[in-house]
Amino acid sequence: GARAGYGGFGLPWARVSSFLGGGAEHAGGGGGDGAALRKFESRRSGRMLEASMLGEAFKVFDPDGKGYITEDDLGRVMASLGKSDASAQELHETMAQAARADREHKRVLYGDFIELMSSTERRRFREGEVMFRQGDPADGFYLLLSGSIDVIKQEEEGGGGGGKSGRTVDTLFAGEYFGETALLSHAPRQATMRCREPVEVLRLSREDFEAGFVQQSTGGGAARPCGKTEAMASAEATARQALGFIQMVSSMQRSTLRHGETAFVEGDVGDRFFIIEDGHITVERNGVVLNNLEAGGCFGELALLTGAPRNATVRCTSERCRLLSMGVADFSRLMRRSAAVHSDIETLARTRSATHPAAGDPHGTQGHAAAKG
Repeated sequence: GARAGYGGFGLPWARVSSFLGGGAEHAGGGGGDGAALRKFESRRSGRMLEASMLGEAFKVFDPDGKGYITEDDLGRVMASLGKSDASAQELHETMAQAARADREHKRVLYGDFIELMSSTERRRFREGEVMFRQGDPADGFYLLLSGSIDVIKQEEEGGGGGGKSGRTVDTLFAGEYFGETALLSHAPRQATMRCREPVEVLRLSREDFEAGFVQQSTGGGAARPCGKTEAMASAEATARQALGFIQMVSSMQRSTLRHGETAFVEGDVGDRFFIIEDGHITVERNGVVLNNLEAGGCFGELALLTGAPRNATVRCTSERCRLLSMGVADFSRLMRRSAAVHSDIETLARTRSATHPAAGDPHGTQGHAAAKG
């Protein structure tokens, strides 16, 4: 959640290959650091990485826990990836470019490592500076690294003068994110963001945000099932962006079901929200299959939104099903923090309830998952 830290703020994989000279993509067999990085790479979801996975990758470079990466560390990892022919000059130049926070440019600190692993850019703002204004076009998504920011809503003044006054409606602190509402809803900025003190942020451009989530969410999905209503198809398509964004900013728990096992049964307490990473799921009530869900779909949202018990059984029908899930506290926090995500998920739940009046909760989207302001 926003105030709980960085959560699973994802970062694109692309630039790690340039940092390693492409070794991570072309590593051969063998163990050691190369094997660890290959295992790490195999766990990525699309173009985005979880914060915890970045920490694992950093430990590959810094197994002794020094808190930084040296030229020797870089050379050792590159050698394990089959890049043992890298010259001392190449290693030196790579370190000099990466170690920007180190006065002598000899050590890559954790913050620099995260930035190298991403297509984000780090920006700094002065106290009182406005990052963007209400009504501006949306240019990116932001993670607040340090400092605090006031969220200001511009309102029409009374008396017919036509002027506007600003009212602070929230304050954001380090670890919180913002800017997604305008991006997900394709609308102008909903508020003005003013720095209460010196601020540092990571910014993901609109283009990278859309390439990493929106486009990914719409490609490769299953064909629309026969009998699917237009309203359901529309709600599912819209929700795919929200599901991708949920994965980006949330630390989700992974679990696996074998064929025939259930995620929950009708009457259970609703305590988790699920996204399907891989596999096929059926939604059943009284032995009747109500829906079939595939990778990128979600289920379990209505029970968390309403507090009602589960109203159907969800079962894995493929050899195995890989699921991502979050608890009710994290789900509720996310719904409060992101108006766009809340709207999309609530619309999906309402549409499912209308389609299957007694079984709206477990029905989900199909296709590939993708994505405040």
